[in-house]
Amino acid sequence: MKVRILKIALPVAFAVSASYAPVHLVRTVTASDVIDRVLFYADVPARFSDVVTNFKMLPERMNPTRSECN
Repeated sequence: MKVRILKIALPVAFAVSASYAPVHLVRTVTASDVIDRVLFYADVPARFSDVVTNFKMLPERMNPTRSECN
């Protein structure tokens, strides 16, 4: 009888613990998240400007001066 309980309880315990983590790790998407993403990516000129600025600053990041290293 005890062996049968263990044979049932162990898989149930494993299934519960295995499903608990993925359920809590998956982030739920709310309407405010969607609106924030749409507004962020809808402003194409600002995003393009950010890309250009980051691209122009790339040589400075790759070759810092001594004052930036200290």
